[in-house]
Order: sequence, then structure tokens, then C-alpha cells
Amino acid sequence: MSTRERRQAPRVDVNLPITVEGGTAEVSGKTLNISTNGIYFESPRFMEPLTRVMMSLVIQDGALDKGKGGEVQFDGIVVRVEPEERSPDVLSYKVAVFFTRVPEKSMAILKDFVEKSLQ
Repeated sequence: MSTRERRQAPRVDVNLPITVEGGTAEVSGKTLNISTNGIYFESPRFMEPLTRVMMSLVIQDGALDKGKGGEVQFDGIVVRVEPEERSPDVLSYKVAVFFTRVPEKSMAILKDFVEKSLQ
């Protein structure tokens, strides 16, 4: 049985610091991968699925020698968390967020970065 890729936008593996506001507090994390539709990142805090978040990250000019830089801001909704339950033994959670709003300027920076990273 084959698995069909459901993602509509290609993802780029990248490790960038990220700030997330939503739920009960602001938290810092690091990206694992990003696309023009969503982001997957590590967080020291558990985030409930369906939590609305506001996020920002900075893509430096020439990050990975690809793309123009700038601050990227977006709103999203948590669609997956691994592990799926909060635990005092877990040091970091992997969180997937689907973008619900990306300002035009942020989308331009993000598209440029993803496209050039795929070359």
C-alpha cells in the first residue's frame, strides 16, 4: 500500500529560533521545517491541538546562502503535537502549525526562502 503525500507545499528543513504566543504564555523554540502553509518546530511547552498561535521568526539575509531576509510573522492553529499528551518527563515537544494568516510581506520573504532553499 502506498502512502500519498497530503502536503500542498514543499517543506524545507531549517533550524531557526522562533517565538510563539498563544495558549497561556509566550515560548521560544526552534524550527524543524517550514513551508508556505505551515511550520513544524520544537517547543519546551506542550501546546494543545487547535490552540490559536501567533508566531514570528527572522530569516537572515542570505540564510543558508539562499533568499532574502527579514522578519516573518504569521498566525496559525496547532494541528499536531508529539508526544500527544503533556508529561513532566518530556523536555521538548514537536508541534505542527497550519498557517491561518500570513501578511503579504512575510509571505514574500517565506516564498523566496523556500524556493531558493529547494534549488
